[in-house]
Amino acid sequence: FLAARLRVFYEEMLDVKLVVFDEVLEHILRIDRVLRQPMGHLLLCGDAGAGKTVLTKFVSWMNGLNVFQIKAHSKYGISDFYEDLRDVMKRVAIKGEKICFIFDEANCMKSSFIEA
Repeated sequence: FLAARLRVFYEEMLDVKLVVFDEVLEHILRIDRVLRQPMGHLLLCGDAGAGKTVLTKFVSWMNGLNVFQIKAHSKYGISDFYEDLRDVMKRVAIKGEKICFIFDEANCMKSSFIEA
């Protein structure tokens, strides 16, 4: 089942294939278990490029969650960050949308983003 879903995910969302082995499947199951819980949230720590974001996007896609990821640029500031957070909160609270908010190290332009 998982292999078939991964194939569809590759075709729809990715340019490159994931290498799947036992540890990857364990991470997929952990992420899935947390995101299926009401108000489920998690903090993934690890080396950059290890696949945390891709696996989270895959599990979110499998569970029908919309993924929101900040599109940071050189002039992206704290007011832009607050605006993005307000937008996500409105989509969840008013529209009842199910969203997976991904905030990775590439999006953390200033330490004040974390303190917010």
